[in-house]
Amino acid sequence: MYKALLSGGIKGHFGQWAEDVMVRKLFPKNKKDGVYVDLGSYHPFIHSNTAYLWMKGWHGINVDANPNTIRLFNKIRPNDQNICCALIPQEDIEKGISQIELCLPDQPDMKAGVSATGTIVGNVANRRRFKNKILVDAKSISQILTDGKLRHVDYLNIDIEGHDEIILREINFNQICPKVVSIEDYANNFYNLIDSNITKIMTGHGYDIVARMGPTSIFERKN
Repeated sequence: MYKALLSGGIKGHFGQWAEDVMVRKLFPKNKKDGVYVDLGSYHPFIHSNTAYLWMKGWHGINVDANPNTIRLFNKIRPNDQNICCALIPQEDIEKGISQIELCLPDQPDMKAGVSATGTIVGNVANRRRFKNKILVDAKSISQILTDGKLRHVDYLNIDIEGHDEIILREINFNQICPKVVSIEDYANNFYNLIDSNITKIMTGHGYDIVARMGPTSIFERKN
């Protein structure tokens, strides 16, 4: 099944909305040495937009604030850089903030203790009625990329439950130059999507929106 999936003999996907199907179509089929950065990685396979790429031989950085998630990644993807932290603005890092509360649902999604909806955003946590809180390490995206010593990224995925736009604004696209970027953007319709802050940021960096799958926008660099 593993060989059939990679060869195209059977069709399948790991992404929640099949985002990974579109993403892999934007790269050559024989590309086996790609690099990804997955911010809000959740699970090595379930709802993962990088699982298929990892199976093909890609590697990269997986970031999630839930320690149970990172334990799974360390077990299944030991050759990746798996980082347990919440992503916060550089401005907060400069103020001396190194830890922050992660708000989680009372019941995790599965026995492994992972949760797709955990958030550090207070109003999002209140809306979801999350009362379970743990203190986690916090880093900026600049720290993640600098410590990871990445000079280039092929694919960037961002799904950090309400903090996506804030962190997106702090990414140095001239430094990592990802070919493809997927990011959650809860615009209500296509008219709002075209005019959303996230779309404006990406087009300003030289990207075209090439697909929309569920709440995820997929962008490709023009050149």
